[in-house]
Amino acid sequence: MIERLSQWRARTARCAFGLRLALSVIFLTAVGGCDALNPAFVTLLGDGTTVGTLENAPGHVVVQFINNAEVDERLITFLEGAGLELTDDARRKLRPRVRMRVLVTFANGTTTTIEFVDGSTNLVDPTFDIDNFPDLTQNDLDNAVVRCDVARLEVLPNSSIEVFVPGQLQEYDRQEATQLVAATFIQSGAPLQPQFRVLEVDDVDPDLNTILQNNIPFRRQAAPAQNPFCGSVIAIEMTGVLRLPFLTGTGVVEGQPSYDRADLATEALIPGRFEFNVTFK
Repeated sequence: MIERLSQWRARTARCAFGLRLALSVIFLTAVGGCDALNPAFVTLLGDGTTVGTLENAPGHVVVQFINNAEVDERLITFLEGAGLELTDDARRKLRPRVRMRVLVTFANGTTTTIEFVDGSTNLVDPTFDIDNFPDLTQNDLDNAVVRCDVARLEVLPNSSIEVFVPGQLQEYDRQEATQLVAATFIQSGAPLQPQFRVLEVDDVDPDLNTILQNNIPFRRQAAPAQNPFCGSVIAIEMTGVLRLPFLTGTGVVEGQPSYDRADLATEALIPGRFEFNVTFK
C-alpha cells in the first residue's frame, strides 16, 4: 500500500512538472523569449530536473511616457523651406522632442530617478549641426520598470520638463511711430539658436485664477501617482502642439519664427501649450 502511494505521488509530481513545462513553452512562444518572463517563474522551472516552491516574486511596476504632442503646420513648413526633407508619412509622425525626469519613491523611503527622452530626432533646422544636440541623437527612453512597493511617482520636484525648439527664434524691439516715422521693429541681437526650452506652468492668483497663460495649464500638470498596485502600468501622457510665433510688421524678416519682446503673452507661450494626464491600472 505504501509503495503504491509513493508511486502515485511520483506520477502526480511528474504530471505537475509536465504541466508547468508545457505552459512555459506556450508562454515563450507567445512572448518571443525568456526576457519577458518573471524571474521567479524562470527560477521555478530551473533546468527542468527539479520542482521547488518559492516565495511570491517581488513584482514590478511599469512606467510609460506617451508623447502624443504634435507639431504646428506652419513650423513644419518653415523647416521644410530651410531644407528639411520629410516624406508624407514622416511628416504625420513628427513629435516634439521632449525630456523630463520622474522621481519614484518606494515604501521604504528609497528613491530612484528616471529621465525620459522621446520625440522626433530629425525635427531640427537642417542648417544646424545635429551633433551639437546629443539628446537628439541618443536613443529614446519612453518606458521603465521598477520594483513593487512604489509609494509615489511624480515629476522630479524642482526639475523641468523641456521641449526642443527646432529652429532659430529672432527677438525684436518695437520702435513706436512718430510724426515722421511709422512704427517699426528692430532685431534685438542675434537669433536664439535651437535648444531645449523649459515649459512653465500658468501663473495663477491665490484663488487659482489664471493671470498669464504659459506652456502648461495649471490644472493639467502631471499629477503624482500614489501607491500603485504591484503589476500596475503608470502612463504619463503628453498632448498639445509645438508652436512658434511668426511676427509681422515693418522691419521684420517675414516667414521666420520671431516675436516682439514687449509682447509678454506671446513670449510666455513659446514653444507651445501642453497638457499632461497620469493614469495607472
